[in-house]
Amino acid sequence: MLFAFIALIIIQLTNASLPPICVDGYTLVNGKCLRLFHEETYHTRAEQTCRIFEGTLFDVKNAIDNRAIASFIGSQVETVWMGLFCFNNNLCLWDDNSGSTAAYDNFSPGNPKVTTGSCVYFETSSGRWLSAPCTEPRSYVCETPSTHEDPCYYNYNNYCYTFSHNQSSFTTAQAICEEECGNLVSIHSANENRYLMNIASHRASDNVLIGGMWPMDHMNTWVDGTMWDYSNIDSVYNPKNRCIAMANNGTSEYNLGQWFGVDCEGLSSFFCKRPAGVPCSTDQPKVTVTPVPSNESFCNSTVLMTPGIITSPNYPQNYDNNVYCSYKLSTLGSYNILLEFTSFSTEENVDLVTVYDGESTNGLKIGTYSGSREPFHLISKGNNFFVTFATDSRNVFKGFSATFVAYST
Repeated sequence: MLFAFIALIIIQLTNASLPPICVDGYTLVNGKCLRLFHEETYHTRAEQTCRIFEGTLFDVKNAIDNRAIASFIGSQVETVWMGLFCFNNNLCLWDDNSGSTAAYDNFSPGNPKVTTGSCVYFETSSGRWLSAPCTEPRSYVCETPSTHEDPCYYNYNNYCYTFSHNQSSFTTAQAICEEECGNLVSIHSANENRYLMNIASHRASDNVLIGGMWPMDHMNTWVDGTMWDYSNIDSVYNPKNRCIAMANNGTSEYNLGQWFGVDCEGLSSFFCKRPAGVPCSTDQPKVTVTPVPSNESFCNSTVLMTPGIITSPNYPQNYDNNVYCSYKLSTLGSYNILLEFTSFSTEENVDLVTVYDGESTNGLKIGTYSGSREPFHLISKGNNFFVTFATDSRNVFKGFSATFVAYST
């Protein structure tokens, strides 16, 4: 059964005292796990390779980290891609979803400069950061969280994960996980979600039960009692069911890695999670957790970050005549955007939705859409979509609604 609060404190203290290690060819550098790839490639391909090795391009949060990176690389290569993408000269976000460079940066004078390029590289001789086009070939350094020594096969960020093909209900799956000194998995970052999605995609073809629940409408909790500080619930899902699964089926109505509700008595594969390097304990706590607020997006907003929803004005009521809307959709540099139109009805060949792969109408035009359409989706090649909606002075219709989420190919 679920454990006492004091047991959680003991586990956390024990876990904190264990020495950090790195796996999969990474090297421990100033508390980070780093791996240098000498071969030169463009920024997106570098990110894809880091994802294969369960990481992202490296980040730097202080001067000590900056010096450690320069020392780690030494004279092996002159420059490396960083896990940083600049949306403008005043906003650069780290690819690991940890925020911006507001607290620390080491840009060379005159940088960042997005007219030169939105990607950023690290100059090893000076430790300075410089802007560059994302298509330039460079070496790169991947970063993944350190963990603790443990014989488990899936060891990531101080936790061990077990995937079970044993088709089980939520209650039975939780009992099995407790026998392994863990719980049904809780997920606390986009990187952790991607890590589990990669495991599931190689182990099963069905959707996978995780440890999330809806104890009541508009409230989510994890069965292990940890905070609900990250969510990948499909933005249009209505919680009719009280337990949560991760989509792992290409034929599912949900996108791979997204979460949605399932019948708690239904049978599914599942993930267990336990602290790495900690002796088996018999108690875990259960707490109530506050919900994550939903995101909304509207016509002619500024940059809209994933996840979110865009609609035509007045939706689900009819839009007006002579409307022009633009929507700039963005996500972190290590991801693509999956844009899904869930409802679509405009005047055929007149009131038009146009989607561009990029930051403006200068990007590659993906398509122009009008009329009544069944739900459809588009995936960006980079980390931006630009959408426009223009109407004439005559007939009006219901318009459209679309969700947009970060997507890892």
